[in-house]
Amino acid sequence: MTEVSRRPGGMGSDSWIQAREYLVSLATHCILAFSAFIAFGAMFWMVLASFKSASEIIAKPPTFLPQAPTVASYILILSEQAFDRYFLNSIVVALPSVLLILFTSSIAGFVFAKFEFPAKELIFTIILSTLMVPPAVTLLPLFRLVSNLGWADTYQALIIPVCVSAFGIFLLRQFMEGLPSELLDAGRIDGASNWWIYRHIVLPLSVSALSALAIFSFLANWDSYLWPLVIVYDENMRTLPLGLAHLLGWSSRPRYDLFLTGAVITVVPVVVFYSFFQSRFVRGVTLTGLKY
Repeated sequence: MTEVSRRPGGMGSDSWIQAREYLVSLATHCILAFSAFIAFGAMFWMVLASFKSASEIIAKPPTFLPQAPTVASYILILSEQAFDRYFLNSIVVALPSVLLILFTSSIAGFVFAKFEFPAKELIFTIILSTLMVPPAVTLLPLFRLVSNLGWADTYQALIIPVCVSAFGIFLLRQFMEGLPSELLDAGRIDGASNWWIYRHIVLPLSVSALSALAIFSFLANWDSYLWPLVIVYDENMRTLPLGLAHLLGWSSRPRYDLFLTGAVITVVPVVVFYSFFQSRFVRGVTLTGLKY
């Protein structure tokens, strides 16, 4: 009996494989589409709800589209609340933090990937082990250290403690291990220093991984709540997550309209930042850990 006759309906081997691959692809796309619908549906509802009044947001039965669209919550936040100050603080904290993380992670990743020195693997293992330490464990000693330096209620208190990322070092080390060592050796033969090689060879080849790390770092710092809550006392030093928490308790009853409006304003920079780095982000995540 031939292979064709053993397949249902006389379907050939190649046709059967193609049909199976098509069904698997269809199921995968359906799952991804459903997941995207859930994620973006919630965000879309949040944007629509920001144009509703406080009473309409909690009305029963709930409404999807605003029955009486209004921008009163946007005007109230931007005029009577210090939300513009919170927004500026988050920008001032997030952008330098990302730049410092990219610098320290790329330097350390380059050293661990392309240099040999005693106890290299042990040091790298110790760095990775810090990823298993819950942030709450280091909160008190870090708070005492920053307070003793006199940095409470300052930007450096929000930036310096997060300027080194163990995850970033791991990500870039894995990526840079795949860079051809022949390019680096060619630079050394021409008399280039390690710093020149890092700047003009390693960094341009690592743009994809750096873009991925930039997005991860920006999201982590932009959404950071616990550490700013501990080290910031002055209202003028609050970041956006602290400002959003303040909006919920601003009046005698929760103002969900203000909270949702603030959430929309908070999400906009994240969407813009991700859109700018999207293509390089996907490539960086795909190539990290692969060998050329």
